[in-house]
Amino acid sequence: MEEKAQQLTTDVPGTGADAALSVLQRVEFSSASHPIHWSPVKKWIIVVIYCSLQTFITLTTTTYVSAEFLVQEKYGGSTQVVALGQSMFIVGTAVGPAFLGPLSDIGGRKWIYVASIGVYAILNIGTALARNLPMLIIFQFLCGAAGSTALSNVAGTIADLFGDMDGAGQPMALFVMSANYGPSIGSPIGELIAENEKLGLPWIFWINVIIGGAFAIIMCFVPETLPRVVISDAARKHKSSDPNEIVVMSERVDVLREIRFVTSMAFRIMLTEPIVTFLGIYNGFAYGLLFLYLDGVFDVFVVNNGLSYMSADLTYLNFVVSVTIMFLFVPVQTWLYTRDRKRNGGVGRPEARFLTSLLFVWGFPISLLWFAFTCDGSVSFWSPIVAGGLLGFCDPLLWLSMLNYIADSYTNVAASAIAAFLIPSFLIAAACCHIGIVMFNNLGAKWAMATLGFISFGLVALVYVLYFFGPRIRKWSKLARKH
Repeated sequence: MEEKAQQLTTDVPGTGADAALSVLQRVEFSSASHPIHWSPVKKWIIVVIYCSLQTFITLTTTTYVSAEFLVQEKYGGSTQVVALGQSMFIVGTAVGPAFLGPLSDIGGRKWIYVASIGVYAILNIGTALARNLPMLIIFQFLCGAAGSTALSNVAGTIADLFGDMDGAGQPMALFVMSANYGPSIGSPIGELIAENEKLGLPWIFWINVIIGGAFAIIMCFVPETLPRVVISDAARKHKSSDPNEIVVMSERVDVLREIRFVTSMAFRIMLTEPIVTFLGIYNGFAYGLLFLYLDGVFDVFVVNNGLSYMSADLTYLNFVVSVTIMFLFVPVQTWLYTRDRKRNGGVGRPEARFLTSLLFVWGFPISLLWFAFTCDGSVSFWSPIVAGGLLGFCDPLLWLSMLNYIADSYTNVAASAIAAFLIPSFLIAAACCHIGIVMFNNLGAKWAMATLGFISFGLVALVYVLYFFGPRIRKWSKLARKH
Protein backbone atom coordinates (compact mmCIF):
# COMPACT_ATOMS: atom_id res chain seq x y z
CA MET A 1 0.00 0.00 0.00
CA GLU A 2 2.89 2.36 0.69
CA GLU A 3 4.11 1.75 -2.86
CA LYS A 4 0.63 2.55 -4.17
CA ALA A 5 0.56 5.77 -2.17
CA GLN A 6 4.01 6.71 -3.45
CA GLN A 7 2.90 6.04 -7.01
CA LEU A 8 -0.04 8.37 -6.56
CA THR A 9 2.29 11.19 -5.60
CA THR A 10 4.77 10.71 -8.41
CA ASP A 11 2.97 9.42 -11.51
CA VAL A 12 0.45 12.22 -11.76
CA PRO A 13 -0.02 14.19 -14.97
CA GLY A 14 0.36 17.80 -13.98
CA THR A 15 2.82 19.73 -11.94
CA GLY A 16 4.34 18.80 -8.60
CA ALA A 17 2.64 18.50 -5.27
CA ASP A 18 -0.63 20.17 -6.26
CA ALA A 19 -1.17 17.63 -9.06
CA ALA A 20 -0.50 14.75 -6.69
CA LEU A 21 -2.89 16.27 -4.24
CA SER A 22 -5.70 16.28 -6.80
CA VAL A 23 -5.39 12.49 -7.19
CA LEU A 24 -5.23 11.92 -3.44
CA GLN A 25 -8.34 14.06 -3.07
CA ARG A 26 -10.23 11.74 -5.41
CA VAL A 27 -9.15 8.81 -3.27
CA GLU A 28 -10.15 10.66 -0.11
CA PHE A 29 -13.61 11.59 -1.44
CA SER A 30 -14.44 7.90 -1.74
CA SER A 31 -14.06 7.48 2.04
CA ALA A 32 -17.16 7.73 4.21
CA SER A 33 -15.00 9.46 6.85
CA HIS A 34 -14.27 12.46 4.62
CA PRO A 35 -15.41 15.75 6.24
CA ILE A 36 -17.49 16.49 3.14
CA HIS A 37 -19.95 13.87 4.44
CA TRP A 38 -20.44 15.59 7.81
CA SER A 39 -23.81 17.15 8.54
CA PRO A 40 -24.43 20.63 7.08
CA VAL A 41 -25.00 22.05 10.57
CA LYS A 42 -21.63 20.80 11.81
CA LYS A 43 -19.82 22.11 8.74
CA TRP A 44 -21.43 25.54 8.91
CA ILE A 45 -20.66 25.89 12.64
CA ILE A 46 -16.97 25.25 11.88
CA VAL A 47 -16.99 27.72 8.98
CA VAL A 48 -18.71 30.42 11.07
CA ILE A 49 -16.12 30.02 13.87
CA TYR A 50 -13.17 30.36 11.47
CA CYS A 51 -14.76 33.22 9.52
CA SER A 52 -15.39 35.01 12.84
CA LEU A 53 -11.69 34.54 13.56
CA GLN A 54 -10.89 36.17 10.24
CA THR A 55 -13.09 39.16 11.06
CA PHE A 56 -11.30 39.52 14.40
CA ILE A 57 -7.81 39.40 12.84
CA THR A 58 -8.62 41.92 10.11
CA LEU A 59 -9.91 44.39 12.72
CA THR A 60 -6.33 45.43 13.42
CA THR A 61 -5.90 46.81 9.90
CA THR A 62 -8.23 49.70 10.80
CA THR A 63 -8.42 49.89 14.62
CA TYR A 64 -4.79 50.98 14.47
CA VAL A 65 -5.69 53.84 12.08
CA SER A 66 -8.17 55.32 14.55
CA ALA A 67 -5.43 55.40 17.19
CA GLU A 68 -2.61 56.75 14.99
CA PHE A 69 -2.86 60.19 16.58
CA LEU A 70 -2.23 58.54 19.97
CA VAL A 71 0.76 56.65 18.53
CA GLN A 72 2.15 59.95 17.26
CA GLU A 73 1.60 61.66 20.62
CA LYS A 74 3.33 58.86 22.54
CA TYR A 75 6.23 57.93 20.25
CA GLY A 76 6.56 60.85 17.83
CA GLY A 77 7.33 60.32 14.15
CA SER A 78 5.80 61.60 10.94
CA THR A 79 2.39 60.53 9.67
CA GLN A 80 4.00 58.24 7.09
CA VAL A 81 6.24 56.54 9.67
CA VAL A 82 3.35 56.01 12.07
CA ALA A 83 1.32 54.49 9.19
CA LEU A 84 4.01 51.79 8.92
CA GLY A 85 2.30 50.11 11.86
CA GLN A 86 -0.73 49.46 9.66
CA SER A 87 1.11 48.69 6.43
CA MET A 88 3.59 46.28 8.05
CA PHE A 89 0.71 44.35 9.61
CA ILE A 90 -0.70 43.89 6.08
CA VAL A 91 2.75 42.89 4.76
CA GLY A 92 2.87 40.27 7.52
CA THR A 93 -0.40 38.79 6.27
CA ALA A 94 1.26 38.43 2.84
CA VAL A 95 4.36 36.68 4.23
CA GLY A 96 2.71 34.33 6.71
CA PRO A 97 0.78 32.11 4.25
CA ALA A 98 4.02 31.06 2.50
CA PHE A 99 4.86 28.78 5.45
CA LEU A 100 1.67 28.51 7.52
CA GLY A 101 -0.28 27.06 4.58
CA PRO A 102 2.13 24.16 3.90
CA LEU A 103 2.60 23.60 7.66
CA SER A 104 -1.11 22.86 7.97
CA ASP A 105 -0.55 19.77 5.79
CA ILE A 106 1.73 18.06 8.36
CA GLY A 107 -0.55 17.16 11.22
CA GLY A 108 -3.67 19.02 10.15
CA ARG A 109 -5.06 22.53 10.17
CA LYS A 110 -6.48 22.59 13.70
CA TRP A 111 -3.27 22.93 15.70
CA ILE A 112 -1.81 25.43 13.24
CA TYR A 113 -4.85 27.59 13.94
CA VAL A 114 -4.48 27.14 17.70
CA ALA A 115 -0.71 27.69 17.80
CA SER A 116 -0.57 30.67 15.42
CA ILE A 117 -3.48 32.52 17.02
CA GLY A 118 -2.03 31.79 20.45
CA VAL A 119 1.25 33.33 19.24
CA TYR A 120 -0.75 36.23 17.78
CA ALA A 121 -2.25 36.91 21.22
CA ILE A 122 1.20 36.79 22.86
CA LEU A 123 2.77 39.08 20.24
CA ASN A 124 0.09 41.67 20.90
CA ILE A 125 1.51 41.97 24.40
CA GLY A 126 4.63 43.32 22.70
CA THR A 127 2.63 45.93 20.80
CA ALA A 128 0.76 46.96 23.95
CA LEU A 129 4.01 47.39 25.90
CA ALA A 130 6.15 48.76 23.04
CA ARG A 131 8.78 51.19 24.32
CA ASN A 132 9.33 52.98 21.04
CA LEU A 133 7.90 53.26 17.53
CA PRO A 134 10.29 50.78 15.79
CA MET A 135 9.37 48.16 18.40
CA LEU A 136 5.66 48.77 17.77
CA ILE A 137 6.08 48.49 13.99
CA ILE A 138 8.12 45.26 14.24
CA PHE A 139 5.54 43.65 16.51
CA GLN A 140 2.76 44.74 14.14
CA PHE A 141 4.55 42.89 11.32
CA LEU A 142 4.96 39.77 13.47
CA CYS A 143 1.30 39.94 14.53
CA GLY A 144 0.26 40.12 10.88
CA ALA A 145 2.37 37.06 10.00
CA ALA A 146 0.98 35.02 12.91
CA GLY A 147 -2.59 36.13 12.33
CA SER A 148 -2.42 35.39 8.61
CA THR A 149 -3.61 31.85 9.36
CA ALA A 150 -7.10 33.34 9.41
CA LEU A 151 -6.55 34.55 5.84
CA SER A 152 -4.57 31.64 4.36
CA ASN A 153 -6.15 28.55 5.96
CA VAL A 154 -9.85 29.40 6.16
CA ALA A 155 -10.33 28.96 2.41
CA GLY A 156 -8.56 25.59 2.66
CA THR A 157 -10.81 24.58 5.54
CA ILE A 158 -13.88 25.44 3.47
CA ALA A 159 -12.54 23.28 0.63
CA ASP A 160 -12.03 20.42 3.14
CA LEU A 161 -15.66 20.61 4.21
CA PHE A 162 -17.50 21.45 0.99
CA GLY A 163 -15.34 20.15 -1.84
CA ASP A 164 -14.87 22.04 -5.11
CA MET A 165 -15.71 25.68 -5.81
CA ASP A 166 -19.29 24.82 -6.80
CA GLY A 167 -20.12 23.14 -3.51
CA ALA A 168 -18.17 25.76 -1.57
CA GLY A 169 -19.70 28.79 -3.32
CA GLN A 170 -21.78 30.13 -0.43
CA PRO A 171 -19.22 29.31 2.31
CA MET A 172 -16.55 31.07 0.22
CA ALA A 173 -18.88 34.07 0.00
CA LEU A 174 -19.01 34.04 3.81
CA PHE A 175 -15.20 33.91 3.82
CA VAL A 176 -15.05 37.02 1.61
CA MET A 177 -17.76 38.74 3.65
CA SER A 178 -15.95 38.16 6.96
CA ALA A 179 -12.69 39.45 5.45
CA ASN A 180 -14.46 42.73 4.67
CA TYR A 181 -16.33 42.95 7.98
CA GLY A 182 -13.11 43.33 9.97
CA PRO A 183 -11.75 46.51 8.32
CA SER A 184 -15.27 47.98 8.20
CA ILE A 185 -16.05 47.71 11.91
CA GLY A 186 -12.45 48.16 13.04
CA SER A 187 -12.42 51.92 12.59
CA PRO A 188 -15.38 52.76 14.89
CA ILE A 189 -14.18 50.19 17.45
CA GLY A 190 -10.73 51.78 17.41
CA GLU A 191 -12.29 55.23 17.81
CA LEU A 192 -14.31 54.06 20.84
CA ILE A 193 -11.17 52.72 22.51
CA ALA A 194 -9.01 55.73 21.59
CA GLU A 195 -11.55 58.27 22.91
CA ASN A 196 -12.03 56.43 26.21
CA GLU A 197 -9.66 57.97 28.76
CA LYS A 198 -9.70 54.78 30.84
CA LEU A 199 -8.52 52.70 27.89
CA GLY A 200 -6.40 54.56 25.35
CA LEU A 201 -3.73 53.24 22.98
CA PRO A 202 -2.56 50.08 24.84
CA TRP A 203 -6.09 48.67 24.84
CA ILE A 204 -6.14 48.62 21.04
CA PHE A 205 -3.76 45.69 21.53
CA TRP A 206 -4.77 44.33 24.96
CA ILE A 207 -8.20 43.52 23.52
CA ASN A 208 -6.44 41.49 20.81
CA VAL A 209 -4.62 39.58 23.56
CA ILE A 210 -7.86 38.73 25.34
CA ILE A 211 -9.96 37.83 22.30
CA GLY A 212 -7.07 36.07 20.55
CA GLY A 213 -6.46 33.93 23.62
CA ALA A 214 -10.17 33.10 23.79
CA PHE A 215 -10.19 32.04 20.12
CA ALA A 216 -7.13 29.83 20.67
CA ILE A 217 -8.93 28.04 23.51
CA ILE A 218 -12.19 27.68 21.57
CA MET A 219 -10.41 26.23 18.54
CA CYS A 220 -8.95 23.46 20.68
CA PHE A 221 -12.48 22.00 20.66
CA VAL A 222 -13.12 22.44 16.93
CA PRO A 223 -12.62 19.16 15.03
CA GLU A 224 -9.81 18.65 12.55
CA THR A 225 -10.92 19.15 8.93
CA LEU A 226 -7.90 18.12 6.82
CA PRO A 227 -9.29 15.03 5.02
CA ARG A 228 -6.04 13.07 5.13
CA VAL A 229 -5.84 13.37 8.91
CA VAL A 230 -9.55 12.82 9.54
CA ILE A 231 -9.64 9.69 7.36
CA SER A 232 -6.40 8.32 8.83
CA ASP A 233 -7.65 8.80 12.41
CA ALA A 234 -10.99 7.16 11.60
CA ALA A 235 -9.27 4.25 9.84
CA ARG A 236 -6.94 3.62 12.78
CA LYS A 237 -9.79 3.89 15.27
CA HIS A 238 -11.95 1.37 13.41
CA LYS A 239 -9.00 -0.69 12.09
CA SER A 240 -10.23 -0.22 8.54
CA SER A 241 -9.20 -2.55 5.74
CA ASP A 242 -10.53 -0.26 2.99
CA PRO A 243 -7.65 0.02 0.46
CA ASN A 244 -8.47 3.67 -0.30
CA GLU A 245 -8.28 4.60 3.38
CA ILE A 246 -5.02 2.68 3.74
CA VAL A 247 -3.58 4.66 0.82
CA VAL A 248 -4.50 7.90 2.58
CA MET A 249 -2.96 6.62 5.84
CA SER A 250 0.25 5.76 4.00
CA GLU A 251 0.61 9.18 2.36
CA ARG A 252 3.38 11.28 3.87
CA VAL A 253 3.95 15.03 3.54
CA ASP A 254 7.44 16.47 3.22
CA VAL A 255 6.82 19.93 4.67
CA LEU A 256 10.09 21.46 3.47
CA ARG A 257 9.44 20.20 -0.03
CA GLU A 258 5.89 21.54 0.15
CA ILE A 259 7.05 24.99 1.29
CA ARG A 260 9.71 25.10 -1.43
CA PHE A 261 7.23 24.01 -4.06
CA VAL A 262 4.47 26.45 -3.11
CA THR A 263 6.89 29.37 -2.76
CA SER A 264 8.94 28.73 -5.91
CA MET A 265 5.86 27.94 -8.00
CA ALA A 266 4.11 31.05 -6.67
CA PHE A 267 6.99 33.26 -7.80
CA ARG A 268 7.20 31.43 -11.11
CA ILE A 269 3.50 32.11 -11.70
CA MET A 270 3.88 35.76 -10.67
CA LEU A 271 6.67 36.21 -13.24
CA THR A 272 5.35 34.11 -16.12
CA GLU A 273 1.54 34.11 -15.90
CA PRO A 274 0.13 37.52 -16.90
CA ILE A 275 -3.40 36.44 -15.95
CA VAL A 276 -2.48 35.98 -12.29
CA THR A 277 -0.07 38.93 -12.22
CA PHE A 278 -2.59 41.47 -13.49
CA LEU A 279 -5.39 40.07 -11.36
CA GLY A 280 -3.11 40.31 -8.31
CA ILE A 281 -2.15 43.91 -9.12
CA TYR A 282 -5.71 45.04 -9.63
CA ASN A 283 -6.96 43.10 -6.63
CA GLY A 284 -4.32 44.94 -4.59
CA PHE A 285 -5.76 48.18 -5.95
CA ALA A 286 -9.32 47.04 -5.15
CA TYR A 287 -8.35 45.87 -1.63
CA GLY A 288 -6.31 49.03 -1.09
CA LEU A 289 -9.39 51.12 -1.87
CA LEU A 290 -10.71 50.16 1.57
CA PHE A 291 -7.70 51.84 3.19
CA LEU A 292 -7.63 54.75 0.73
CA TYR A 293 -11.28 55.34 1.49
CA LEU A 294 -10.48 55.40 5.20
CA ASP A 295 -7.78 58.04 4.61
CA GLY A 296 -10.47 60.32 3.14
CA VAL A 297 -13.06 59.83 5.89
CA PHE A 298 -11.73 62.67 8.06
CA ASP A 299 -11.61 65.29 5.28
CA VAL A 300 -14.95 64.31 3.77
CA PHE A 301 -17.15 63.73 6.78
CA VAL A 302 -15.50 65.81 9.53
CA VAL A 303 -14.15 68.82 7.63
CA ASN A 304 -16.58 69.03 4.70
CA ASN A 305 -19.75 67.74 6.36
CA GLY A 306 -19.21 68.69 10.01
CA LEU A 307 -19.67 65.25 11.56
CA SER A 308 -17.95 64.18 14.77
CA TYR A 309 -14.97 61.79 14.63
CA MET A 310 -17.14 58.90 15.78
CA SER A 311 -19.92 59.70 13.30
CA ALA A 312 -17.35 59.87 10.52
CA ASP A 313 -15.96 56.45 11.48
CA LEU A 314 -19.48 55.01 11.60
CA THR A 315 -19.92 55.88 7.92
CA TYR A 316 -17.50 53.03 7.26
CA LEU A 317 -20.29 50.63 8.27
CA ASN A 318 -21.80 51.12 4.81
CA PHE A 319 -19.35 48.40 3.77
CA VAL A 320 -20.92 46.02 6.32
CA VAL A 321 -24.36 46.51 4.75
CA SER A 322 -22.99 46.20 1.22
CA VAL A 323 -20.93 43.07 1.74
CA THR A 324 -23.93 41.42 3.45
CA ILE A 325 -25.99 42.15 0.34
CA MET A 326 -23.15 40.66 -1.71
CA PHE A 327 -23.35 37.45 0.35
CA LEU A 328 -27.08 37.20 -0.37
CA PHE A 329 -26.46 37.89 -4.06
CA VAL A 330 -23.87 35.13 -4.63
CA PRO A 331 -26.50 32.42 -5.43
CA VAL A 332 -27.36 34.46 -8.53
CA GLN A 333 -23.76 34.21 -9.75
CA THR A 334 -23.71 30.49 -8.89
CA TRP A 335 -26.90 29.93 -10.89
CA LEU A 336 -25.52 31.79 -13.91
CA TYR A 337 -22.29 29.78 -13.78
CA THR A 338 -24.20 26.48 -13.52
CA ARG A 339 -26.40 27.44 -16.47
CA ASP A 340 -23.34 28.36 -18.54
CA ARG A 341 -21.72 25.02 -17.73
CA LYS A 342 -24.80 23.09 -18.87
CA ARG A 343 -24.81 25.02 -22.14
CA ASN A 344 -21.11 24.18 -22.54
CA GLY A 345 -21.65 20.43 -22.41
CA GLY A 346 -21.07 20.11 -18.68
CA VAL A 347 -17.62 21.72 -18.78
CA GLY A 348 -17.24 24.84 -16.65
CA ARG A 349 -15.56 27.82 -18.28
CA PRO A 350 -13.38 29.78 -15.84
CA GLU A 351 -14.46 32.98 -17.63
CA ALA A 352 -18.08 32.32 -16.63
CA ARG A 353 -17.08 33.27 -13.07
CA PHE A 354 -17.14 36.89 -14.32
CA LEU A 355 -20.72 36.85 -15.64
CA THR A 356 -22.05 39.17 -12.94
CA SER A 357 -18.79 41.14 -12.84
CA LEU A 358 -19.33 42.23 -16.44
CA LEU A 359 -22.03 44.48 -15.01
CA PHE A 360 -20.91 45.20 -11.47
CA VAL A 361 -17.27 45.98 -12.25
CA TRP A 362 -18.63 49.29 -13.57
CA GLY A 363 -19.49 50.02 -9.95
CA PHE A 364 -15.82 50.81 -9.30
CA PRO A 365 -15.51 53.94 -11.48
CA ILE A 366 -19.15 54.93 -10.91
CA SER A 367 -18.94 54.75 -7.10
CA LEU A 368 -15.53 56.46 -6.90
CA LEU A 369 -16.48 59.33 -9.22
CA TRP A 370 -19.86 59.65 -7.49
CA PHE A 371 -18.08 59.85 -4.14
CA ALA A 372 -15.53 62.34 -5.49
CA PHE A 373 -18.00 64.86 -6.86
CA THR A 374 -20.44 64.78 -3.93
CA CYS A 375 -17.98 64.76 -1.01
CA ASP A 376 -17.37 68.53 -0.74
CA GLY A 377 -20.34 69.14 1.56
CA SER A 378 -22.49 70.80 -1.10
CA VAL A 379 -24.98 67.91 -0.91
CA SER A 380 -26.10 65.60 1.90
CA PHE A 381 -23.36 63.45 3.42
CA TRP A 382 -25.59 60.47 2.62
CA SER A 383 -24.60 60.76 -1.04
CA PRO A 384 -20.92 59.79 -0.54
CA ILE A 385 -22.02 57.17 2.01
CA VAL A 386 -24.26 55.47 -0.57
CA ALA A 387 -21.49 55.79 -3.17
CA GLY A 388 -19.11 54.02 -0.79
CA GLY A 389 -21.77 51.38 -0.24
CA LEU A 390 -21.86 50.62 -3.96
CA LEU A 391 -18.09 50.15 -3.87
CA GLY A 392 -18.50 47.86 -0.84
CA PHE A 393 -20.77 45.59 -2.88
CA CYS A 394 -18.70 45.46 -6.08
CA ASP A 395 -15.29 45.05 -4.43
CA PRO A 396 -15.85 41.74 -2.55
CA LEU A 397 -17.98 40.32 -5.39
CA LEU A 398 -15.11 40.82 -7.82
CA TRP A 399 -12.61 39.39 -5.32
CA LEU A 400 -14.70 36.22 -5.04
CA SER A 401 -14.93 35.98 -8.84
CA MET A 402 -11.15 36.34 -9.15
CA LEU A 403 -10.48 33.60 -6.57
CA ASN A 404 -12.87 31.23 -8.34
CA TYR A 405 -11.41 32.09 -11.75
CA ILE A 406 -7.84 31.35 -10.66
CA ALA A 407 -8.84 28.11 -8.92
CA ASP A 408 -10.66 26.99 -12.09
CA SER A 409 -7.87 28.05 -14.46
CA TYR A 410 -4.90 26.60 -12.54
CA THR A 411 -6.39 23.37 -11.22
CA ASN A 412 -3.05 21.51 -10.92
CA VAL A 413 -1.26 24.34 -9.12
CA ALA A 414 -4.22 26.04 -7.44
CA ALA A 415 -2.52 26.63 -4.08
CA SER A 416 0.50 28.25 -5.69
CA ALA A 417 -1.60 30.29 -8.13
CA ILE A 418 -3.73 31.73 -5.33
CA ALA A 419 -0.57 32.53 -3.34
CA ALA A 420 0.83 34.29 -6.45
CA PHE A 421 -2.44 36.22 -6.64
CA LEU A 422 -2.59 37.23 -2.97
CA ILE A 423 1.04 38.20 -2.36
CA PRO A 424 1.03 41.25 -4.71
CA SER A 425 -2.52 42.02 -3.58
CA PHE A 426 -1.50 42.44 0.06
CA LEU A 427 1.75 44.22 -0.77
CA ILE A 428 -0.03 46.78 -2.97
CA ALA A 429 -2.75 47.21 -0.32
CA ALA A 430 0.01 47.92 2.23
CA ALA A 431 1.50 50.53 -0.11
CA CYS A 432 -1.95 52.13 -0.47
CA CYS A 433 -1.88 52.94 3.26
CA HIS A 434 0.95 55.39 2.47
CA ILE A 435 -0.16 56.45 -1.01
CA GLY A 436 -3.51 57.55 0.39
CA ILE A 437 -1.85 59.96 2.82
CA VAL A 438 0.06 61.64 -0.02
CA MET A 439 -2.93 61.75 -2.35
CA PHE A 440 -5.37 63.28 0.13
CA ASN A 441 -2.79 65.78 1.39
CA ASN A 442 -1.75 66.95 -2.08
CA LEU A 443 -4.92 66.54 -4.14
CA GLY A 444 -7.70 66.87 -1.60
CA ALA A 445 -10.52 64.38 -1.16
CA LYS A 446 -12.33 65.30 -4.37
CA TRP A 447 -9.50 64.80 -6.83
CA ALA A 448 -7.87 61.97 -4.91
CA MET A 449 -11.06 59.91 -5.22
CA ALA A 450 -11.59 61.06 -8.81
CA THR A 451 -8.08 59.91 -9.72
CA LEU A 452 -8.83 56.49 -8.26
CA GLY A 453 -12.05 56.44 -10.24
CA PHE A 454 -10.23 57.08 -13.50
CA ILE A 455 -7.61 54.41 -12.68
CA SER A 456 -10.38 51.89 -12.00
CA PHE A 457 -11.44 51.96 -15.67
CA GLY A 458 -8.39 49.72 -16.15
CA LEU A 459 -10.03 47.18 -13.84
CA VAL A 460 -13.15 47.28 -16.01
CA ALA A 461 -11.02 46.66 -19.11
CA LEU A 462 -9.21 43.74 -17.43
CA VAL A 463 -12.45 41.91 -16.60
CA TYR A 464 -13.73 42.28 -20.17
CA VAL A 465 -10.41 41.17 -21.66
CA LEU A 466 -10.38 38.04 -19.49
CA TYR A 467 -14.01 37.22 -20.21
CA PHE A 468 -13.76 37.51 -24.00
CA PHE A 469 -10.11 36.55 -24.58
CA GLY A 470 -9.43 34.34 -21.55
CA PRO A 471 -9.48 31.03 -23.47
CA ARG A 472 -6.97 32.36 -25.99
CA ILE A 473 -4.71 33.71 -23.22
CA ARG A 474 -4.85 30.38 -21.37
CA LYS A 475 -3.70 28.57 -24.52
CA TRP A 476 -0.40 30.46 -24.28
CA SER A 477 0.11 29.34 -20.68
CA LYS A 478 2.06 26.21 -19.72
CA LEU A 479 0.20 25.89 -16.42
CA ALA A 480 -3.41 26.99 -17.01
CA ARG A 481 -5.98 24.45 -18.16
CA LYS A 482 -6.79 24.76 -21.84
CA HIS A 483 -10.32 23.34 -22.18
